[in-house]
Amino acid sequence: MTAAHPDRAIARDLGDLILAGCGVGGAAADDFEQLRDFIAHEALDLRLVETFAGSLTLARCAFSPPPRRFHLDPAGDLAVVVEALEIEHGERWIVDHVAWPNDRPSEFATAAGRTDLLGADQIDNLASFYGGRPLRVHRHPLSWLRAGCCGVVVLDERRAGARLAAALGNLLAEDLAHARELHRLMGRAFPTSRIRVPASSIHRGAA
Repeated sequence: MTAAHPDRAIARDLGDLILAGCGVGGAAADDFEQLRDFIAHEALDLRLVETFAGSLTLARCAFSPPPRRFHLDPAGDLAVVVEALEIEHGERWIVDHVAWPNDRPSEFATAAGRTDLLGADQIDNLASFYGGRPLRVHRHPLSWLRAGCCGVVVLDERRAGARLAAALGNLLAEDLAHARELHRLMGRAFPTSRIRVPASSIHRGAA
């Protein structure tokens, strides 16, 4: 399988390095405690995280400017790292890793830029739109994890627009500003009526 999909092997090797890095040196125990505290504070469901985001860990990482990338760096920021999975016909494989500084979830980055969305399998899954409900689009991966990995996260604005536009139902943005961002990504031809926003966000904006 790895011979047919070399990118999977590369992503898997990076995951091995991240896990190994978390177990080296005296800081490993402290990082584990911080990971436990992070999971408890964010009230994450680890069963859902494992199913849809693979392993979750903390590692020291350095981040580069847009298009944002990260790499392991013992002198870097303490960061949350999750796997970016492709899920198809019940099979899962790692295509990349996503990380963000523990205290700055909006500053997320990928290790290799090999994926444009988290949760991409939900875009063309009719079950995601059951009963007419829209597909949630999250601004950052932490919001996605908090929601039990329900919905998607845009990782690469240059490539994600076309995939989002092909969704089998409506989309749910976080607020009006986010809806405008998504419409820009998908192009003017995409009907604005297919991008919904929570009523609560409209009321907050009007206040």
